[in-house]
Amino acid sequence: MQPFYFGISVGYNSSTLLTTRHPAFLQQNDIDRIEPHSSNGIELGFSGTARLSNRFDLRFAPKLVLGGSKYLSYYFTDEYLQANPGKQPVENIKLPANLLSFPLDLKLKSDRMRNFRVYMFGGLRYDRNLSANASEYTAAKQLGQNPPPLFRSYNWAYEGGIGFNIYMPFSVISPEIKIGRSIGNNQVRDAENPYSAVLDKIRTQSIVFTINIEQ
Repeated sequence: MQPFYFGISVGYNSSTLLTTRHPAFLQQNDIDRIEPHSSNGIELGFSGTARLSNRFDLRFAPKLVLGGSKYLSYYFTDEYLQANPGKQPVENIKLPANLLSFPLDLKLKSDRMRNFRVYMFGGLRYDRNLSANASEYTAAKQLGQNPPPLFRSYNWAYEGGIGFNIYMPFSVISPEIKIGRSIGNNQVRDAENPYSAVLDKIRTQSIVFTINIEQ
């Protein structure tokens, strides 16, 4: 039995934003409410796993997450719409989020039952947001515009899930499902931007279905 083994993975994720209002929300009369929307994307990656014992593995599985843009809908008050007749009652804002993700998980494995095994896993994940562009945000502000809230270029998250090893003659196919949630604040709050000032924290929650093909 090899102490290390490697694999590739493809996944489908559904994620949404968890928003927390800032006290400044109650001090303005323009925005009535903010609603986040879920979005979908694909994940492509590879993995390296170390066998710690018959029960435990340690897995490092960097991934590229594409198409994970997030959306927020801002609903304006009647007073604001009356004062701005050309304004639409709802404004949908897109927050691009293509990521490099670096999860490190500890796996707890069951006994092998012929060509089948169940495992649970959990750990921490470091995400690098390739779409975060502070220079474009600053340039828009200098032009007097109010761009969408700025996401941080990095964040940490915790995750956990369950999977199954299906042993084939030349490989192991492992479908799994996991849930993750970011730990810190994804947003760089800007008190001078009305889209950002009303939000205290923005966090991300995701559900991911992945198929791993391993040695």
